[in-house]
Amino acid sequence: MTSPSPEPYHRPDLLRIPYDDYRALPAIANSDLSRLRDALNGRYEKPASMSGALGLGTAFHTALLEPDLYEGGQPGINDSLVWWMVEGVRLKPELVDLLDAGTPEPSCIFTEPTTNTLCKLRADLVVPETDQGYTIIDFKTTAARDYDHFLAQCSGYDYDRQAAFYLDALRADRFLLVGVQKVEPFSVFTVEVSPHMLEEGRAKYLRLLRFLQPAAQVPSYLSDAVRDITQGLSG
Repeated sequence: MTSPSPEPYHRPDLLRIPYDDYRALPAIANSDLSRLRDALNGRYEKPASMSGALGLGTAFHTALLEPDLYEGGQPGINDSLVWWMVEGVRLKPELVDLLDAGTPEPSCIFTEPTTNTLCKLRADLVVPETDQGYTIIDFKTTAARDYDHFLAQCSGYDYDRQAAFYLDALRADRFLLVGVQKVEPFSVFTVEVSPHMLEEGRAKYLRLLRFLQPAAQVPSYLSDAVRDITQGLSG
């Protein structure tokens, strides 16, 4: 007697929803895992309000990915700097091709199978069909001096964790991290996340997700962070 064939995998649907609606989804995001990591490192802070001055990174992402939504003249933002950074990206033909073909700022909700945790993500750019397969791209503003400096930051800032979390959820073929200098000469550093980086990133996100399981033995110094994060799962 033959065993039944496994159910075919279906990628979670990509949702085009406003950011506030995404934030309200009762699921664990990569940003929640960063808060838990900070608690492990003894520097946990309760999440601050999203109100206030627009950040350079947010302004840059809007100008690059959704330029029709960009509003100039925001307090504390140098609009010329933002557009110089965008121009730096658009001087790279391979990135322009991805921008033209991709879906910007898609969200999805999914169940991480190892821990059975309901999770969510919001990618910068997803390009399902390229000559190298299903591709996710994330743009980072950076003060890195050169490519090697940015590559080192990818592990130090846990960009490898984000890459693995997103790639595993969408069963993507590759994940590109694009660092854009926020100072002259506004160089662009593109890192294709390697299998080794993905393995390390996967170990990072699974370790953190296990702390959020109902039966997990949580050290006292993590209890505030775990409580704050899991309370959000009730919607």
